[in-house]
Amino acid sequence: MTNTEFKKKIAETTDPEWFKNISVAFNFSYINVNQQITGLTAIYEYVNQQIEGWNKVELKLPRELENSKTYFNQLKTSIIQFLNSYYDQTENNLTNYWRNVQSGFSNTNNFPLPYNIPESEFLIRVHKENPRYFKGAYIFLIGNNFNINDKDSFFGALLAYEFSQKDNSEIVERRNAEKSSISKIRTDFQKYLTESESIVVDHIKNANDKYNEFIKKIDELKSEKENLFNTWFDDTKTTQWQSWYDPTTKRVKELEDTYREKLKLEEPAQYWSERAEKLRKQGWIALSLIIIIVGISCWSLAEILWTAPVQIYESWFGEDKSAAVRWSIIYITLISFIAYAIRALTKFMFSSFHLARDCEERHTLTYFYLSLLKDSNVDENERQLIMQSLFSRAETGLLKDDSSPTMPSDAIGKIISK
Repeated sequence: MTNTEFKKKIAETTDPEWFKNISVAFNFSYINVNQQITGLTAIYEYVNQQIEGWNKVELKLPRELENSKTYFNQLKTSIIQFLNSYYDQTENNLTNYWRNVQSGFSNTNNFPLPYNIPESEFLIRVHKENPRYFKGAYIFLIGNNFNINDKDSFFGALLAYEFSQKDNSEIVERRNAEKSSISKIRTDFQKYLTESESIVVDHIKNANDKYNEFIKKIDELKSEKENLFNTWFDDTKTTQWQSWYDPTTKRVKELEDTYREKLKLEEPAQYWSERAEKLRKQGWIALSLIIIIVGISCWSLAEILWTAPVQIYESWFGEDKSAAVRWSIIYITLISFIAYAIRALTKFMFSSFHLARDCEERHTLTYFYLSLLKDSNVDENERQLIMQSLFSRAETGLLKDDSSPTMPSDAIGKIISK
């Protein structure tokens, strides 16, 4: 857990003041180092500082100095567990639970050392330069059953003696003024650090309180607006909404019905349109054939009259008229066939144009019916009439009693029948 996360966790506790005012004494009496720290955040940062300091030592530490790292790591773990387990407890419970954690601070049986004191720096330097002298120097400094039993221990103790003396040793000069100044600076720094930690914890707590207050106001405003909207919606639903909803649903239903009718009539309308175009083409083809046949007939008659054999003229004015009669019969028969063909083509042409117009009318009537469905109501009787008009059988357009002029073939047929 980082220092920032630790501060945020402190701000979320039930009693932040207790965590801000708790104090711990780091009593390393065997090296004459005593330090009082107030505030759990400051204590946690101090422990973190010691762990990071020991971790920065590059060479492998002896077991005696490794105990210092283990000591501070255990303190860090116990502080984190205490905060995570009891952050929501009251002051009395916190005090009772803290006693178990506090016992770990006073457990210095393995003689832990802070990393940032002259003694630690001296021992690290001895271990780096003369590892054999380390144990003698370490035992001499902490004063733990000092006993010289070999030469290396003696030299180590001698180095520690010269380090610990003030101005009595000519080999090592160590001035009280410098040590006092450094100690004073460290004390002042720790004091200001504790004060700043208290300010930071207060600031985070105030920020969290204001945040919770704003969240509460936002929730209240949201509830108020929801109530106003629900009230407005209920009032509107009974009058204005209903007056809007009923015509709208009715209109939607009408459009759906119109769309269904469109789907039903779309294919027939397309068929009638295509059929009208086809019939119109057939009518124009029949008209073209009639014109061609009439032209050919006129040309052939003119050719026959102009180039008639001489015996026909002589037969008319002579006694034997058989040749003239034969040619007359042939001429009348040819004219009859031509007239019959023209008459049939004429009927086909008029029928095609009539049916084409009928298809166009049905196509137009289909969309007219759809527009009526869209813009007005069509009752069932009117609908049946329109449907009957749309899908009734179409007349051919031909007259039952033909009033065209009587052709010669018809006259001949009547004479023969008599």
